[in-house]
Amino acid sequence: MIDAEIQQLEERVQRLIAAYRQARLEQKRALQERDRLLALNAELRRRIEAIVERVRSLESEQEASP
Repeated sequence: MIDAEIQQLEERVQRLIAAYRQARLEQKRALQERDRLLALNAELRRRIEAIVERVRSLESEQEASP
């Protein structure tokens, strides 16, 4: 009887360990994806700022020439 309970506990511990490892792996992947998206967002922001600056420059040139 005690052996059966110990066996059940061991199985439960193994399932918990597997679930913990899976959760850690998923967390790692989520953090990597977050970092990738943050880098992409920063690159897009730089590109948009460059376009806005170019538009402003063109607008200034048009205003300066009659």
